[in-house]
Formats: sequence, structure tokens, C-alpha cells
Amino acid sequence: MNTINCNIEKKDVIPIANLEIFDSIKQLRFADFVLDHEDFTLSLYKEYISQIKEMPRDDQNSFLKVLKIAEIIDNHALEQEDSFLTAIYLEVNAENSIDYLLEQHNLSKETFINGHKLLLKGTNSQRYADKSYRTDNIACVGKMLPGGARHVSYYALPYTDIDEAIENLLDFYHSDCYDEHMFLKSQIIHAIIACLQIFDDGNTRYARILQNLKLYELTNRQLNFLLDAPVLYGTRSYYPYRGKYRELIADLVLSPNNESWFNWFEFNLNRMEDQMYLIDQKISQYKRFVK
Repeated sequence: MNTINCNIEKKDVIPIANLEIFDSIKQLRFADFVLDHEDFTLSLYKEYISQIKEMPRDDQNSFLKVLKIAEIIDNHALEQEDSFLTAIYLEVNAENSIDYLLEQHNLSKETFINGHKLLLKGTNSQRYADKSYRTDNIACVGKMLPGGARHVSYYALPYTDIDEAIENLLDFYHSDCYDEHMFLKSQIIHAIIACLQIFDDGNTRYARILQNLKLYELTNRQLNFLLDAPVLYGTRSYYPYRGKYRELIADLVLSPNNESWFNWFEFNLNRMEDQMYLIDQKISQYKRFVK
């Protein structure tokens, strides 16, 4: 999601993100077709995990490490960072936001902010890496059109509401609300961060990381798989759908109703399935290689 510094006249005619998204979460009633879709995705996920767990322990750990590194590079590349420079930075600097957050026993406001700072290290937005979060109201979300014109979807959440937004997000993150729907809950967390634009940059990148980590946590807790690291990241599957992805985020800000949420879930469940099919092919290739 592109955050643009805006100085536009008649600002009152442009929608502004607000905290109502948290109210919309409390009022969610998942439609049958969404639950059916999640059940299907979950069945694929269990089979996918079983394939990974069949690997010898050392091979499994190496495979998960490669998945993580690929995700870090893909996550930045989706936001038009140089993947080659990202790979070099990872080689020189071992610490990254995924490992940092996995090491935390509890996601607090401090660790939430520090994880985002690490995300921006070595990127084009490193100038924001020492800053906790936005401290102005000039950030708007949209895209640059051919010829340099701007299309603005909405203004980011007012910075005076950011502390409350983080508190609400962490309350939801640590609650047992929707834990039985591990894909849907993790995708709600993804949406909140992406919609509100808490940080000057890297919001959707961080949103995808938190989705992955919540899914990993719930996988171990709900399914008792006791995995050593996340087995599913989805960024690469977003590449062909960048425009649709951003449209759905904007829809949740402009109309945080059940229909917008259901569209969001359907889209993201499809991306998770795409990613599992992709990695499943890699697992098959790996098994042939080992043999």
C-alpha cells in the first residue's frame, strides 16, 4: 500500500481511516461460504504440514529456513524493494523482524514497534527505522497515476489515535476471539495494520508478517503440531494481484462491513491455497532430488 504525503485542498471530502474497524470485527458473523472455504483451506494446510513433517529433522529445519528467507525477500520485493540488495543485507545482518518476533514470549507495544523497526532496516525506508510510528496527519493512501497525478483513496488514521489503535490491536491479537478460525483471525490482524497505516512505511509488509506469525502460533496451539517455525508464508502469491489486494484494503477502510470482510477473507484464503500448491511442488521436487 503506497503511503503518500498529501497536501490537498478540501481535505474534508477525502475519507479518513478511523477506529471503527475494531467495532466491525466485534460484529462479524462469518457467512457459511466463508467458513466452508476456510475448512477447505485448513484441510489443504494439514496435508501440506504432514508433507513437511515427513522430512528428516535436519532437512525440515533447512527447508523452513529457506522458506523464511524467501519470504523476507518476497515481502520487500512486493513493495518494490531491490531483492538483490535485500538478500545481501540478510547475509550481512542476521537479525530480522521474523526471528525477532518469534523470540518474544509476548507481543507487547514495545516489541510490536521494535519488530517494525527491524523490518525497515536496510530498505529504502531506513530513515523511518528509528521512529516508533507516524507523528503527523499528512499521510494518505493511494497511487500515482501516469503523468504524475495522484489518486487518493483515504487518509491514514490520525496519529493521535495510533496509541489506542495499537492497544486495541494487541488486545485482539492476544484474545481467544476467533482462535478456532486460525486463517480468518490471522487475516483480520493483517487487515487492521494494512488499513490503519500506523507507520510511515512498511505497513502491509508488517501486516503480512504478523498474519504469518499468528497463523503459526494458532497452528501449534489449535492443531498441536508443535512446529519449530512457520511453514506457510504467502507473499509470493500476492504478486499477480497487487491492485486487487490494495482495493480490498481500501474497501475495508471505506466500508468496514461484512461484505468487505468476506471479500477480504476469500481473497486471502485463495492466496494461501496458491502458496501451498506452489510449495507442495517444491517439496515434491526436493524429495526427487534427495532420492
